[in-house]
Amino acid sequence: MAVGLLVVSTVTEKSSRVRLCPVTRSRAFEGGFTIIELLIVVAIIAILAAIAVPQLLGARLAANETSAIGSMRTVHSAQASYAATCGRSGYAQSLDDLARSLPDGTPGYVFAPLSANGEVGSGYASTVFAGPAATVVAPAAETCNNSASPSVSDFVGERHPVGIGMTGNRSFAVDGTGTIYQRLDGATILDVSDATPLR
Repeated sequence: MAVGLLVVSTVTEKSSRVRLCPVTRSRAFEGGFTIIELLIVVAIIAILAAIAVPQLLGARLAANETSAIGSMRTVHSAQASYAATCGRSGYAQSLDDLARSLPDGTPGYVFAPLSANGEVGSGYASTVFAGPAATVVAPAAETCNNSASPSVSDFVGERHPVGIGMTGNRSFAVDGTGTIYQRLDGATILDVSDATPLR
């Protein structure tokens, strides 16, 4: 509250003195806020942001990881369909081959963000390749969609975070058995024997 002085002049016949009287001014008269009040508001907003931002980041990481696990299920289903209808009981060696359209114009078995090796979606990069012990089942020319590579007896499909700790913490993989694997360090899974089954 600010205090000012109001000059009140009371001139009478008996006295010709000028008297000073203190007068208080209200906040409405001043208008605006003090620096202290503004600093308190800014401090409260900063505290709320410090609480909320880690929660939002954690929720985003969890959503990205859930999406990556769902993508591994999609890759396994697409590979099973490819093997049954197109690969002569063999699996595709890349997402590019799984996404390739059939000669009659029927769309491929997967779509973006799983339509090419190295493609990124929801903060995760995706790749499909032949399993470590895979053998050729059918030449590429004998697949129904003229795949770039021959179909093989086993595959590994993997997704790893583009930025570990920023877009995800764990990496995931799936093989011909349909088991989904994970690595807690987020490194690319090149062989499912280097990972643990997801429970």
